[in-house]
Amino acid sequence: MVLDRASWHTGDKAKKRENIVPLFQPPKSPELNPVEHLWQHIREKGNFKNRTFHSLCEVEMHLMAELNKLSLDFETVKKMALLI
Repeated sequence: MVLDRASWHTGDKAKKRENIVPLFQPPKSPELNPVEHLWQHIREKGNFKNRTFHSLCEVEMHLMAELNKLSLDFETVKKMALLI
């Protein structure tokens, strides 16, 4: 499994997975994980900044709304893909 070096991927609990060999990406290498550009865009431009959610359902609802908006914005998606 390919993982970045986030603390939740490198802690003791993460290392105890049976039948899974972790392959860690080099530090500070978002270009190797293009979906990070999507998450950054959603966090910064979406309706997630300085917001408290009261349930997982509420998070999912807002995430789906942001992804639906983004699916209609081809130029932004194209720019994210070119950041690689």
